[in-house]
Amino acid sequence: MATNSKEERSLWSFQILRVSGIPIKVHLTFLLFLVWILFALGENALKTVGFILALFLCVALHELGHALAARHYGIETSSITLYPIGGLAIIEKRPKPAAEIWIALAGPLVNIVIAFFLALGQTAKTGKLPGLEIQGAGVSFIQAMFAANLVLALFNLIPAFPMDGGRVLRALVSLRVEEPRATSIAVGIGQSLAVFLFFGGMLEQNWILVLVAALVFIAASQELAVTTAQSLMEGKAASDAMITEVVIVGSGETIEDVAKHLIHGSQHDFPVKLGDDILGVITHAQIVQALALDLGSDYVAGHMSRDFASCKPTDDLELISEQIQTGSQLPIIVIDADGRFQGMVTKESVSEYVMLAHARSRQRSKKTPSLMP
Repeated sequence: MATNSKEERSLWSFQILRVSGIPIKVHLTFLLFLVWILFALGENALKTVGFILALFLCVALHELGHALAARHYGIETSSITLYPIGGLAIIEKRPKPAAEIWIALAGPLVNIVIAFFLALGQTAKTGKLPGLEIQGAGVSFIQAMFAANLVLALFNLIPAFPMDGGRVLRALVSLRVEEPRATSIAVGIGQSLAVFLFFGGMLEQNWILVLVAALVFIAASQELAVTTAQSLMEGKAASDAMITEVVIVGSGETIEDVAKHLIHGSQHDFPVKLGDDILGVITHAQIVQALALDLGSDYVAGHMSRDFASCKPTDDLELISEQIQTGSQLPIIVIDADGRFQGMVTKESVSEYVMLAHARSRQRSKKTPSLMP
């Protein structure tokens, strides 16, 4: 599965290798899943773990298919993370509808190609095509991997968001309607399917199916929220979401002086000036850390971050939002063409802007007269 939702920095995932410049990560829950299998299955555990590792190699190749297809369209992939229920490729920006179709199809196509070569190997060895059984008496490793790759491809091609098939559906619909509406349609189908799978899993007491259904429902909701936010920021500038009433501290002030602003105001991060120039930014975390080390009498200049991001008031808000999500936790300082400080954009100010813009758009849609009788 490929998504342009931004991945939160987490200690739960760690990198195991890098392929074509793309970090491949494993989520801690995947390792816990393998440990659980080792204890739960006893004698058959090693064989099952071997099969799961081979299957997740195919999942990683599936995600690399998405990533390399995205690169063909000039879109890089931040990382690929493997979870117990599959993989997730984080692409850095939204593809155009035509590009999204091919990027989405690239993953299942990789599994179909793997299945094709496994079928050739099985045929060369036994003289007949492999069956579709994944487990059971007489099922070889090659046959099980053949069937599993076909299942992966077909499952991902289901036209329900956030599956790859749902992304193809969203892209096709967005050729005729606006992207937020297309996403809403695809998400609605995906969540309806998730509800069906959830109750089906409950009736069959298939808890893995229940878990998959819940995660599909949540992932679809998150994608809709991301797409809605992106549409509300489209065509907007940094000045639309920047904070203008900002406390700026001097480089010669002490940590204790700045701490008073934390107590008496709602601002967490502070631009630091020297004369009329912005010299750096001191964050809430840096202030707290200095106080914890009994360094409250130190000057701000010794603890601030000198490497900070800046932008112009007219810069694209959507690109700035992506920069905030994928970069450090520092605010982005807004400076005009003459080098004068205008304000700053933070993760919170962008969220507030999106929330208010969404509320206004809903209110406008209520006031718009319906064409239906």
